Amino acid sequence: MASKPNFILILADDMGYSDLGCYGSEINTPNIDSLASNGIRFSQMYNSARCCPSRAALLTGLNPQQTGVGHMVSTFGQSASINIPAYQGYLNETSAT
Repeated sequence: MASKPNFILILADDMGYSDLGCYGSEINTPNIDSLASNGIRFSQMYNSARCCPSRAALLTGLNPQQTGVGHMVSTFGQSASINIPAYQGYLNETSAT
């Protein structure tokens, strides 16, 4: 029987591609670099400037606007008075997680 895969997913807010040593940064990140050298690193990725859309994309595999979380959510279940489905502020019924 094959062993089950181990997954570690690190989602850090306010961190850029060049902030990690494994991607060429001058910042010393030895523990993350060790994880990266023994695993899989993303080389092609999408990230939104804000965390809510990025997290929605990660959960669903869709573009943030496809999920209904196209920008930051201001209040649970409400978005800042924008009446556009792509910016409703919560995952829509077509977004499987």
